[in-house]
Amino acid sequence: MNENQPVALGLDLGGTACKLGVFDVKSGEMLEHTSSLVKDGKRPGAELFDQFCKAAEGLLRARGMGPEQVVSVCVASAGILGPEGAREPAEFELVTNSPNIPGVNGFNIKEALKARFANALTFIENDAKAHGWAEWFYGAGQEPQVHTLVGFTLGTGLGGFVVVDGKMIRPAELGHVQIDTGVDAPFCGCGMRGCAEAFVSKVAIRRLGSEFLARYPESKLKEIGASSHGFDPLPIAKAAETGDEGCRMLYEHVGFYLGKLIWQLKRVFMPDVVICSGNIANDLHLLLPGIMAVLENDRLLERQPVIRKTNLGPAKAGIIGAGALAIHGCKTRT
Repeated sequence: MNENQPVALGLDLGGTACKLGVFDVKSGEMLEHTSSLVKDGKRPGAELFDQFCKAAEGLLRARGMGPEQVVSVCVASAGILGPEGAREPAEFELVTNSPNIPGVNGFNIKEALKARFANALTFIENDAKAHGWAEWFYGAGQEPQVHTLVGFTLGTGLGGFVVVDGKMIRPAELGHVQIDTGVDAPFCGCGMRGCAEAFVSKVAIRRLGSEFLARYPESKLKEIGASSHGFDPLPIAKAAETGDEGCRMLYEHVGFYLGKLIWQLKRVFMPDVVICSGNIANDLHLLLPGIMAVLENDRLLERQPVIRKTNLGPAKAGIIGAGALAIHGCKTRT
């Protein structure tokens, strides 16, 4: 490996996992990638950041490289970014509010990056928006008929993005669009009732597990809920695939509320394509019956967007987007 080879780092920090990629700046190729569990999103931001840095240094060492070869870094984190008035990845410095990773709230990521990677340009982006950039640069956005692209990251929480002709619409906090105004609507991690994230996320599926077990007492939900992992989306999806009605209806219920969110976004943006990424997106086909039950009743805008999961790999789109931003930022400043 060339000791002078410039590389970029892309980090996707979510509520469940910390994913990292090392990219060749000249070719854009992802040279190495890894993932580790966050374990506890309430850990101090400095600890989470140190976990990322140690993982990055380990990947670099494995290729005979050092931190001095890192010329650009982009951290994609769940949550609202600041400071107030910042609009672009080069301007963001910290996460001001992340319901699913509260430990990073107020931690100045930009300063910490500069201290650890002194030679590198630094960029910060919302994690869902990083998925959006990945799709625009490498995925659905490259299709000639796509002008408006909407996407969701289906993970611990619900993130989203809207890209119109190459421009990222901000803030576009799609997971916190209110889709149920009822007084008994479930609370979201942000403190409000009825946000989309309270219905469409890993956290929501865990809550819904006990509700659907009560409706379908013969369902495999009983043994899934009693396991050490509780009502985890993956075994619920596997059981749904084998015909378990309770598990199938739970996923359809989640899809119904995702459909309500897409309905609202149709009224504003009329997307050409809706892309789903994140681990829950692996089972998008289980959500689609619920989604289409909503959208097929739309008599105002009858044309439906294409709804599909990412072709970039549900677990890699975030680091690909972060890496793309790091490389793009590096090239535009040199």
